[in-house]
Amino acid sequence: MIFLCALSRGGDHFGKASALGVSLDLNPGLIVVFGPVLALLFLISLKIESDTLLVAREFVLAKMSSLDPGATKPSRWVFLLFAVPCATATFMTVQFILNVVPLKPGCTGYVWTRKFTDFSIQGGSPSTYCIHNVTDGMPWIYPPVQTYGYVALPRRVLLSDLSDARNWAKVRPSEVSEPKASEREATEPAAA
Repeated sequence: MIFLCALSRGGDHFGKASALGVSLDLNPGLIVVFGPVLALLFLISLKIESDTLLVAREFVLAKMSSLDPGATKPSRWVFLLFAVPCATATFMTVQFILNVVPLKPGCTGYVWTRKFTDFSIQGGSPSTYCIHNVTDGMPWIYPPVQTYGYVALPRRVLLSDLSDARNWAKVRPSEVSEPKASEREATEPAAA
């Protein structure tokens, strides 16, 4: 997500992302337009992983009692990961509001506050990314409806982040307790 934020500031230079021998040319304007939605999708994947860990914890809890309590405590740095989707969604939303404008009147003739109030172009308009006036490969934009939706996305991501961080403490217990006798009997195989 941070890498996409850096690529979005590349201006007219298409970002090249390559991994495992696959190379993509990424238009910085496309990154800005779809960035908030990608941040939300990334957060949803974190939520699914957190839920999976919560279910797995129930199975593994008895086996964790033999571990050192320090080994089961999550690092405080892990919680910083939950801030990344919110920061990315906020950054991309600000970039969308300030730097992605309708093709006509263009970057010099458009005031960013019109994205919230100008309903004359709500049917859509080709767009320009104002860092070096990138127009090639830019999607249509639909202000002000799209703008209000993008403003709501960071708030939704923040609320989900807080919920996931709260649940993360349940997934990763801070202390390991001895299993109760009934739990120990349930996890041990029955003697023949």
